[in-house]
Amino acid sequence: MRGLSLLLAFVVLAGCCPGPDVPITPASPLRLPTRVPATATPAPTQVDVRPLYEAGLACREMGDDAGALRSFTQAIEIDPDFAPVYIARGSVYLAQGRLDAALNDAESAVAIDFDDASAHALRGEILWQLGRSREASRAFDRAVALDPALEEQVFQSRWLAALAGHDAERLTDLGSQYGTDHPEDPLRHYYRGWAYIEQDRPDVAIYLLVGAIQGTPRPPALLWFTLGHAYMESDSWQEAVTCFEAAGALIQAGDVSLEIHTQRPVADFFAAMGQAYLRVGRCADAEAMLEHAVAVAGTRTEYLDLLEEVECCKTPAPTPTSYPTTTPPA
Repeated sequence: MRGLSLLLAFVVLAGCCPGPDVPITPASPLRLPTRVPATATPAPTQVDVRPLYEAGLACREMGDDAGALRSFTQAIEIDPDFAPVYIARGSVYLAQGRLDAALNDAESAVAIDFDDASAHALRGEILWQLGRSREASRAFDRAVALDPALEEQVFQSRWLAALAGHDAERLTDLGSQYGTDHPEDPLRHYYRGWAYIEQDRPDVAIYLLVGAIQGTPRPPALLWFTLGHAYMESDSWQEAVTCFEAAGALIQAGDVSLEIHTQRPVADFFAAMGQAYLRVGRCADAEAMLEHAVAVAGTRTEYLDLLEEVECCKTPAPTPTSYPTTTPPA
């Protein structure tokens, strides 16, 4: 009966068409032995779950996440020690935003096969999205150590994890690595420049980025945006406004390079622009930019302090009333 159940499980491949009906073998007319033979009973053969795993991958390729999850879950129920299927299911959960479920699968895969680089890479991706950036960085380091071929594939996630954790040392290393690997890419200046900002060396970042922008025929918006932040760190607010306005013109023309730096490029741009306008006294412009940031981000909480400053900026300080004075007689 167990064999038949397993066979039927393979027939149901995540919503794909079932195979032919399983034939029913008629009862044998021969008498069965009434005693168990003295020979040892062979151990049950491990069922190969690869057909279910591959069916799930096929469903995922076709955009059928529900079918993929059914196949992967069936495979896990049959063979709970097959690490690749946990990685595959965890990737689906991650894409759906089900981060806790994804992390459970990634950690199961790591526990089963600690030397599986893909399991560590998946775990790193989930951890940094959960805000656990330091743990994420260690997971990515382990993945790359096990499989150096993953280095290019996980570079951006490693960068974002280090950025979220304000890990200046790691950002510096990654920025240098990107420059070495991509010596002709103008965005290499972004990686180095932002690392200097995190090192609290905005003057060096400004020097580097000004030279990069001047030497690049069509500098991407991200270089202007980064230079704007370097000026902000130096309290050079008018220069920051100029840089953010240049970045804004490029973004409006279709430049998407800020996606390298943040998962919320539009909201983060409006927030930076609003803060710069506020610091140079352009209160109405600051309010407009910050309200745009609120609308795009879908939350007001993180901008409350700046919005309160805008209200103060819009309300002029009262002019002291002058009163006549009298000089006491000598």
